[in-house]
Amino acid sequence: MTPETTQILIQLNQTFYAEIADSFADSRRTPQPGFHRLLEYFPTAGPRLLDVGCGEGRFGRFAREKRPLQKYVGVDFTTDLLAKANANTRGEFIQRDISRPGCLDGLGNFDIVVCLAAMQHIPGYAKRLRLLQELAAHLDANGRIFLSNWQFMDSPRQRRKVRDWSLVGLASNDVEPNDYLLTWQRDGFGLRYVCQIDVEETAVLAQAANLHIIDQFRSDGKEGDLSLYTILAATK
Repeated sequence: MTPETTQILIQLNQTFYAEIADSFADSRRTPQPGFHRLLEYFPTAGPRLLDVGCGEGRFGRFAREKRPLQKYVGVDFTTDLLAKANANTRGEFIQRDISRPGCLDGLGNFDIVVCLAAMQHIPGYAKRLRLLQELAAHLDANGRIFLSNWQFMDSPRQRRKVRDWSLVGLASNDVEPNDYLLTWQRDGFGLRYVCQIDVEETAVLAQAANLHIIDQFRSDGKEGDLSLYTILAATK
């Protein structure tokens, strides 16, 4: 993938989330079913939690309701979503572009680092690996990473959202395998880039980042399996 294509996809998603922030936040009022299973991997003592791609703070609110947190930091690039998170979720919220190297610099280490339905918006395997390595670099000893990524191509309902790359001036050979252009049609219309990071890519990414998979499961969506959740730890 060329740097030019990468920038087109990053800008596409930044524009999408800026324009659709209200509708997007409204669709995220309730926690995902998969969140509950993640609680099994919280440490007994109140953890420090870093939420990368936090959006409007849904996971932070859920975590605070279910467990005492020593610290919660949310990172996202969308100003309006961060404002909504800050208004409704207790914690510290910082604007960062997670598609860029060094996006987590200066934030310190955490017991739990989550990246839920966010890595799938990072164009290019190399950039996704760099992000996962940065997540791992901010883990404390015995810390855990929680990932979730949509498996939308497994769902006929979700596949109907796929559109041709020509709508944004690209062709299929400009992007990488499992890259898709999806529509949003809730209180408006939008287009966004999403990669289906499947079991195979997750395993490759984990190994390359010197992480091992502790657990993996699917949950969420009307079908109950829209998201692939992965819990990772550093390989000793």
